[in-house]
Amino acid sequence: MRWPAAAVLISMCALAAERSVISLRSLELTLSGDTLETIIEVRGVQGEDRLLSRMVQAFDPSYQSLELEEALFGLPGSDMGPVPEWAVDTLTGVDGMPLSLVIAWPALREGMEISYRIRLLDWGGLWSRGPWAVIPPQMRNLTPEWTSIAFRGDVPRYYQWQGDCYELESSWRGLEFTSESPADTLWFTSFMTWEELEQAITSSTDSILALPFPPDLREAALQTTVAGSDPWMQLRLARSLICNSMELKISPSGGEGQFDIRNLQEVLDTRRATSLEHALLLAAMSEELGLQASILPASNTRPALPVPYGWERYLVRIRYENSGSSWLLEPSAYLAPAFYIHRPDTLYVLDNGDILTLRPAGAEENMLRENWILDPSDGSFSLSVDCRGWFDMTLRRMSAGMTPSELILIVSQWTWRSGRQAAPEAVAVTDPYDLAAHAGLEASGIWSYGGSIGPRVEMLPILNWDMPDAMGADIARTWTILGSVITGSGVGLAASYSDGMTILTMEGSCSTPPAVLLGTPE
Repeated sequence: MRWPAAAVLISMCALAAERSVISLRSLELTLSGDTLETIIEVRGVQGEDRLLSRMVQAFDPSYQSLELEEALFGLPGSDMGPVPEWAVDTLTGVDGMPLSLVIAWPALREGMEISYRIRLLDWGGLWSRGPWAVIPPQMRNLTPEWTSIAFRGDVPRYYQWQGDCYELESSWRGLEFTSESPADTLWFTSFMTWEELEQAITSSTDSILALPFPPDLREAALQTTVAGSDPWMQLRLARSLICNSMELKISPSGGEGQFDIRNLQEVLDTRRATSLEHALLLAAMSEELGLQASILPASNTRPALPVPYGWERYLVRIRYENSGSSWLLEPSAYLAPAFYIHRPDTLYVLDNGDILTLRPAGAEENMLRENWILDPSDGSFSLSVDCRGWFDMTLRRMSAGMTPSELILIVSQWTWRSGRQAAPEAVAVTDPYDLAAHAGLEASGIWSYGGSIGPRVEMLPILNWDMPDAMGADIARTWTILGSVITGSGVGLAASYSDGMTILTMEGSCSTPPAVLLGTPE
């Protein structure tokens, strides 16, 4: 590896820098068979922000081994000394990995240099087609002054890459990308088309779906027919059966077994399944019911090139030839409505060698209705909540496994977070594990002091859902106030009067309780 002088020598002006500096970042990847060896080398200067005081490298011991070959620190221009053994440890992982190598630099003062080198072996099974990489431009929110990414060993004959500010040099030793200030992620892959990547991801599922299904799965498919002959209802019940009987086994992106699947009987016996195996189970049950099913890999981010990284979600497209109907489902989405696919942002889907885009879920999917009945004479309230989409999913995940007393506390805190606390005395929710039915909530209790219904200012209770800012939603709240009229109200409230009641309505998102002035009817 050739290091330019600017990458090795640290300017003395860095001693006065307020921000830490990574002067050099080097990755050398060598593929030998199905094992990828990565040598990571980093050099930097500590700044006032102390960002280099603790460096972390995540890994999964089930398919990776990690060795710290060197870790030094010291003042510029002086001999650098090793980090003491007690300052290096293996701790809980980050970014979905179970473990992390952590290097703590004791007494690392501003202006001091660090240097370390790590050797990482990966036999996770994703390298049979050749090396690939997705290298973000920053470390610890710092952009290295000089970056080198080299591919050695079994370099593929055909490859493609993308990354602003990188330059490629090819030699008998392999490929080397260098950049003085990378402004973009470096993408490198030996997959030449999206179709090639899709086939690599789903090839195992196709072979298993072609085999006879085990009796347990046939029995589960038969259970769904109690919903009737309507395939739509059968699929709703199938989603509930799979999610309620299978524990989700999480595999980090790029990890061992990300695209590997076990036979269906083994999955059923262990009651644990990856996202891909969840999709396989639903596809198999659909085939057993006479429906056509295909598994579609999905990613939350738009990949620049066909790489295995990021395809952590799996949808199943079900087609019913008799009616021409088609549905998309996400089998591994726990405690979410049967046909709801959570996507606060655009979701990218591999389908027949192309990338489809599913736009973010909007108001037509995310619906909320809060209906409050308030009695100022005794301060009581009753609440009914009907919801769909994101609100349905949120209510299920909030209430699943909770006792009645815990639900009372949760709803009380829910209103308190809005700034107007109510005190529920009874709370009931629909079965959160029944994904075939819409979620709902009923509650009753005290919302204010009782007694006088003469003129007074009140804050109306609401539930604070903490919904994402950019999420589209169809929201409507009503407050039916008994025995009072509204002589003044906040902006956005519409009032109507009927039989001694005032009915207030508000549409759209609202995070704080609206204020009203209650008056006695004449």
